[in-house]
Amino acid sequence: MDEATDTDGAAEAASDKTADPIDDRASGDFDFFSPAFRTDPHAEYERMRTECPIAHATEPFDWYAATTEATVKQIIRKPKLWSSKHGPGLAYSGGGVLVSVDPPQHTSDRRLVQQAFNADALLALEPDIRTLVDHEIDTFVDRGEGDLQELLGTPVPLIVIAWLLGLDPDYCREIRPRADAVIARHADKQSAKESTSDPNRVDEVTYFGEMIGTRRQMLAAGEELPDDTLTALLTAELDGRVLTDADVLGFMMFLFIAGSQTTTQLIGNMVWRLLQNPEQMELLRNDRSLIPHAVEESLRYDAPVHGLFRTNNEETELEGVTLPADSKVMCTFFAANMDPAAWDDPHTFDITRDLDTLKKHWAFGKGIHLCMGAPLSRVEGAVALEAILDRLPNLRLTGEPTMISAPVLHGVEKLPVAWDAPQAD
Repeated sequence: MDEATDTDGAAEAASDKTADPIDDRASGDFDFFSPAFRTDPHAEYERMRTECPIAHATEPFDWYAATTEATVKQIIRKPKLWSSKHGPGLAYSGGGVLVSVDPPQHTSDRRLVQQAFNADALLALEPDIRTLVDHEIDTFVDRGEGDLQELLGTPVPLIVIAWLLGLDPDYCREIRPRADAVIARHADKQSAKESTSDPNRVDEVTYFGEMIGTRRQMLAAGEELPDDTLTALLTAELDGRVLTDADVLGFMMFLFIAGSQTTTQLIGNMVWRLLQNPEQMELLRNDRSLIPHAVEESLRYDAPVHGLFRTNNEETELEGVTLPADSKVMCTFFAANMDPAAWDDPHTFDITRDLDTLKKHWAFGKGIHLCMGAPLSRVEGAVALEAILDRLPNLRLTGEPTMISAPVLHGVEKLPVAWDAPQAD
């Protein structure tokens, strides 16, 4: 769950962002939208890191990808040069909450939001998450087979977000497919070129807006408000400043879309890799203390989000490549996690790596846009994995997973599995 998907603000025309002649060290054959890239990004990032550490793409316009940890770190550490003002996605977009603003506004916004979305409050949800996961498994355990993403990976993070925001979980299930479409749209070729409206968002905006209006009325009337993140957002104050309704709505939309989808990817990717590596699964079955290691290694090996984009405020140079001002450059967290200069044997999935070292991965970003929801995502992943080990014995793949289609995301969309169903008494 991170500041990785800009869900507010119209895309500006970007077709005129054509770069100057490309440096010889940049490659023009990187296709972020190709099925081959979605299927095996590890191999493509390795090629890019070797041949062109600042890779170049030409669709839908000239843009770049930083593929070494050192360069990603260099960009993240210089927010004055590398701005978020044009949004964290491929499209040139403005506005939004946290993900599309720079300091000092970002600093103020983040401090306000952290009053409502702090680690202690998120970690306190663990008992409720355990109950939720067990309830969801109760609904399908007797089947003996199914798509684990549909059955568990998708509903659990979605319902947790609904709890946080005081939303109707059934309504959230209904609108989730449309939310997924928003993520895809913000990384789509055509949407990156031109301004588009999304009629599918009207219902969500109306629903969330009505929730905010109702809470405001309760607050004005002195009524007791629910103890959730939405109430905390509406009552947060810093140096006399409060979040506007538009701020709160933007964060709700962002959290609903980005917060649930990324944790869904974590759960599916983690189980997929363990099933691909049975010796690792066996280690985990025999030693549950390795569950946190499995969560972190999954985040390192299969970062749910490829990366965030930044835009340089002035012409600059990276790895010998000259970048014109206002170039879109992806800080490729996925590639940084696989950089042999930073990781031993990075292309091996290994849950026995040192836990403190593992937590240095880039899946949640770093710097001023470090994901505030990381503690919650880790808890959901760990609780789901523990329950799967306990309640879905002899879990096994029954087919090839379907990879998620939204280019900015990585991992499985469908995970066909089977397990030994409990025997009737």
